[in-house]
Amino acid sequence: MGSHSYSETCPKCGEEMDCTTETKTPYSSGECLNCGYYFYTKEEQYTLEELNERRLDQELPPLTELPKIVV
Repeated sequence: MGSHSYSETCPKCGEEMDCTTETKTPYSSGECLNCGYYFYTKEEQYTLEELNERRLDQELPPLTELPKIVV
């Protein structure tokens, strides 16, 4: 798995922060060593009720069972 490192301007203090994006996964992170702000990708899954509410918004039929996924 490869990664791409780069610098961005911190949205909290305006100083430079270090960021990384994985090339084969949906993972990215960053940290500012000036103010302590950091972010990272967090994977979760909707509950069946939440998923069906989102599906309803898109005019998709509701599911009776939550699909099994690994998060």
